[in-house]
Amino acid sequence: MSSDPGVHESRHPTLKQYVGIAIFLFVITIVEFVIILPQNFRGAGWTIAPLAILSAIKFAAVIFFYMHLKFDNRLLTWVFLGGLALGFAVVFALVGLFGTYTPSPRAWAQANAEPCLFDHDHGGCVDLAAAQRAAETETPETPAAEDAPPAEPSHTAPAPSGGLAAEGQALFTGRGVCITCHKIEGVEGAVGILGPDLTNVATVAETRQPGVSAEEYLVQSIVEPDAYIVDEYPAALMNATVAGLALTDAEVDALVAFLLEQK
Repeated sequence: MSSDPGVHESRHPTLKQYVGIAIFLFVITIVEFVIILPQNFRGAGWTIAPLAILSAIKFAAVIFFYMHLKFDNRLLTWVFLGGLALGFAVVFALVGLFGTYTPSPRAWAQANAEPCLFDHDHGGCVDLAAAQRAAETETPETPAAEDAPPAEPSHTAPAPSGGLAAEGQALFTGRGVCITCHKIEGVEGAVGILGPDLTNVATVAETRQPGVSAEEYLVQSIVEPDAYIVDEYPAALMNATVAGLALTDAEVDALVAFLLEQK
């Protein structure tokens, strides 16, 4: 048994090692910011896995290099490593569960769902149906006769050509959410309280994304509302508004056929 007291002292990392680990952790933090800062990435399911992995790497770096953990008992070492492995397994299981499983609302809930958008500024839920009714019943002020500007010709939405387009218009005006959030001149009730104006959406959609047709753009915008974000409108707005209202492929096709006639 050695009498040298230095035999049992732990060996601390050098200054160079400390600086290296600090730079390593800083780079990982920068990567995390690159993932979470872009508005289009916020709330995206794919960001969970890389963020969880990066957090685990930072945790391991702190454990191994800063806390100087060293177990003399091999059993404690295996307990620590086993807990770390279990933590990784739980993270990947949760990512897989929430990333691949899409809950389907019950038939009663879907039939009786009402559009609602959470008001982050004042708290509570904005009643879109009530806002629509208020907008429809509000009487605009009429300027005096001598000050009245010349009347401009009003835009009239083209009548649906029938078939899918007619079904799409019935769906657009019947669900309540579409006509509350989006405006289409000439379509009764389409007041456009929250979302972009769709009066000439077929023409606008042709130029929104290079190499993407108007039909492809509209389908993608309905199926994945955050795929293309219109300027001045926040991300996740449509997802929050239509939560619980699922559309079938046939309904999406009908809506797109109707919107393609809005030129």
